[in-house]
This record gives sequence, C-alpha cells and structure tokens, in this order.
Amino acid sequence: MTALPMQSIKAAINEVGFAGQSFISINSMTNEQLISLFELGKKLELMNRDRWDLYPGAITTLLFFQPSTRTRMSFETAMNRLGGNVIVENSPATTSSIAKEESLSDMLRCVAQYSNIMVLRHPDSDAARDAVNYVGDTPLINGGWGHWEHPTQALLDLYTLYRKFGRIEGLKVVVASTDMIEARTGHSMAQGLARLGAEVTIASPKARRVPSEVIENIKKNYPSAKIEEAFDFNRKSFNELISTQDEVYLPGCSAVAGENAETFKKSMDDYFVEHETLDAAREKGHMVYVTHTLPRRAGEMDLAIDDTPNQLAFESILHSVSIRMALLASILG
Repeated sequence: MTALPMQSIKAAINEVGFAGQSFISINSMTNEQLISLFELGKKLELMNRDRWDLYPGAITTLLFFQPSTRTRMSFETAMNRLGGNVIVENSPATTSSIAKEESLSDMLRCVAQYSNIMVLRHPDSDAARDAVNYVGDTPLINGGWGHWEHPTQALLDLYTLYRKFGRIEGLKVVVASTDMIEARTGHSMAQGLARLGAEVTIASPKARRVPSEVIENIKKNYPSAKIEEAFDFNRKSFNELISTQDEVYLPGCSAVAGENAETFKKSMDDYFVEHETLDAAREKGHMVYVTHTLPRRAGEMDLAIDDTPNQLAFESILHSVSIRMALLASILG
C-alpha cells in the first residue's frame, strides 16, 4: 500500500463531513454529502474483497430485532473489510435481557458503552426513533425501522444507479408496490431519488398509497423536486408506464394471509413486471433497469429478467458492501 491511496481515502472521508453523526433517515445527509459518500464508495470498491486496517479496534454492534440476511451480513462484511470488529445480537427479543422485560432504552444505554457505532433493526418505528435519545455520543444507524424507512437499502440502490449512469439527476424512475404504506425502503428511495433530481412516479393502489409525510417532506424541503403518485393500474397499463422509464424499483410487499389473500394476489398481478416489456424497450434502444430490494415473492416480476442486462438487484448487492463501508467510515471519521 502506498501513502497516496490512504491520503486519498482520508480526504474522501473528510469530504463527506459526517463524523460522529447518526444516520436515521435518507434525509440525515444533505445532497452534497450523499454525492460525496458515493464518491467515497467508488474508492472503497477496491476493498470489496480485501481487508484494509483503517479502523483497527473499532466495534460496530448490530442489534437486529427482525430477521435479515443482506443488511446484517453486508454491515458485518463492511466493518471487517475496514479492519474493525463486529458484535451481533441477532435475536435480541429472545436472547438478550429484552426477554426479561428490559426496556429498549436501557438496552441501548448499555450497548452504547461497548460500541463505536450501533446498527438497529426494529419492528416499531416509534420506539426506534425514540431510541436516538438514549445512545449518548454513540452514532446510531437505521437498519430498517417498522414501516417508516430503511435508508441504507436506499443508499445502496441509489449508489448502484449513480455507478450505472454517473448521475441521479434526470433519471425517470417508478417506485411501485401493491402496498406503499408498508414499503419502508420505497419511502427512503423515493425521497432520495427526488432530492437528487430524478423524476419519480410512485405507483400503487390508491387504498395503499405512500404515507403523506413522504411526499410532504420532499415538497417542503425541495420545492423543485419532481415526484408524483399514480394509482390503480392493471398489468397492461403498468407495463406501458414502466416501458418509458430508466428504472422500475420494487421495494417488495408482504403477502396478506386469510380472507384478503386472493384480493391481494390479484393486486400484485396488476403490478407485475413483464420480461417482454423490457425486451421490447431494449429492441427500440431503451434500457429499463429493474431493482428488487429482496427477498422476492412469487408474482412480483418475471424471474427470467435475472438473466438479462436489465436486472440491477444483484448488482446492488455487489455495491452494498462498498457503500456501507463508506457510511461506516464517514461516521467513524
């Protein structure tokens, strides 16, 4: 390792200007900080398959009250690549003192004393948002809170678009789900896209439209942002819409059980991404990329898309380590 690359990395970390801060929402960073973070991520891609001891002795603690594969493992990988250490509490509801009725606030007050950074995934967004009051000077990262936001998932998907196009500004993106109320990644992604200059359409049934605060946050803080909602598609009209876009973003949805299951499945079918739609657009010289945040459920998209140039879901997974390394490094400073 030469001195110059390390100096370059340190300069890029300082450029983000986020040392010691918590990353709670996609709105926790300014537009300038997000772009600087993406540029830092590009530099750190060199470390995706190697270890570089930038932060020996630093500890990231993962507290995951909900199941996770990609978020948990990519944060673990990212911290290890940076030369730090990871403590994982993977089922705290049953294996920590939470099972003995300890409060979340007391747990966080304690764990903050062991950690340089904490990553929390929690099903109750109100409790998680309140948790910021109990971590003291230890930065906290939102690893997915209730139905509110999942900002680091949006980060890696925004970063993937940035690497693909060299920009976010001017891209046309549909964020689509049968249930935009509970699509926390969609909430983060729509805001990030619109803030950075993309033309965003949020597509869903009107009865399950995105929470009003998502649109209100954008229009209040970024009046010139281009974001709109479109409702109640059928499969034909939905595929006509996405055929003109640069990306269709699928934040996923939880299949409903019981007496409403069939109605929900029918609604999912209305937002199904067809392989043929993408092929036809590509033949006309227009590429429509598809990102699914995973895990997927049957009936959301044609899985044959995985073997075409259109898929970005697994490319996003590749980029998840470098952008989460960038986030951790920016916070550690």
